[in-house]
Amino acid sequence: MTAAVSAAKISSSRLIVCYAAILGTLPYLTLKASWVTGGSLGLRDPSFVDSELMLFANLLTAGMDVVAVLLALAFTYSWGRRIPAPLVLFPIWIGTGLLAPIVLNLPVIVADLTKPQPADLPLENWVWAVVYGGFAWQGILLLTAFVLYARDRWWFVVTGTVRPGTIGVAGRLGSTAALVSAIGHSIWAFGSGGMSARGQDVVIAVLGVLAVIALATVARGRFWPRLVLVWTGAGAMAGSGAWGLFSAFTMGSAGRVPVLAVQVLGGVLLMTSVLRRLPHAA
Repeated sequence: MTAAVSAAKISSSRLIVCYAAILGTLPYLTLKASWVTGGSLGLRDPSFVDSELMLFANLLTAGMDVVAVLLALAFTYSWGRRIPAPLVLFPIWIGTGLLAPIVLNLPVIVADLTKPQPADLPLENWVWAVVYGGFAWQGILLLTAFVLYARDRWWFVVTGTVRPGTIGVAGRLGSTAALVSAIGHSIWAFGSGGMSARGQDVVIAVLGVLAVIALATVARGRFWPRLVLVWTGAGAMAGSGAWGLFSAFTMGSAGRVPVLAVQVLGGVLLMTSVLRRLPHAA
């Protein structure tokens, strides 16, 4: 009886957002399922996914999309509110950091995809559109589902005022790391590489700087808009930085490692600092 009542309270709009977000994971999961089972869907060169490293990478990234599915369900159904907060907040924070820059960089990605692609790439041209289109779709809908969930579970963050205090050592160190990271990404944005990658560098640099400004002014005006900026900027630093480190170590490219390591640490410190200022529930 209780379950039926809870289910009845779920609005149709939230159900649509939930299952639309899940729908957005299916093309990517289909590709990954093909590749890890020996299929050649979307591959010009099937040997591209034959190594143990690529098997691990494909399983890892497919697992991340499975987590996205679970989060979409948790954000919609009543049982999701009983999950301990860290088990919900950490993956969606990292997810925000990975997906928000893609959403913001989408016009550049689309422009890049319309250009003729080199014929020697191991993937078919349409794969890139499917992958990045799916990520953008997930980013918009999964984050919408999270906002609706957070509004219900942590309403006092929106209505409350910032807890007294300062940004502390974590905030100062995180801000310094964010500015160092922003400088590094700005340099990379004007270097070599594809247009999409350079656009991504610009987005991550800007998000990091906005997070620093938001944290520095956290005691002024309304708290929740600054929390959103720190959440997104720090998440972009930590999420994209961690993925960049994984790529650098697995592909034997260590040139960006110092900046990326500083970036990840800075994202964690910025988030730690702003969480100390969260309002209490009345």
